[in-house]
Amino acid sequence: MTADDTAHAGRRRLTMAKLRVYRAYRGDIDGWARRGGGEGMTGDDWQLIERLRQDLFLVGNGRAAPELAAEAERRLREATDGEETREALRELARARPV
Repeated sequence: MTADDTAHAGRRRLTMAKLRVYRAYRGDIDGWARRGGGEGMTGDDWQLIERLRQDLFLVGNGRAAPELAAEAERRLREATDGEETREALRELARARPV
């Protein structure tokens, strides 16, 4: 994650509403963009969801080093507005693919 990503993540910008948009498009950013984007989401939000899903997928399958697991949890907490959103992201990672 870059310094810019960290600054944005610190704003706790991922919400349940954004995850609903992500799910509605089945994780297809191109489909979302073709429909005009928006819906409270940005491309940066979309990419953040993808990065977190990938990390959580690795952690959940026991393929991540303990350091990555701790870092993924830290980023997850910084990037989300609450436990409901964090659990929804964990579910997305377990359900791979969307």
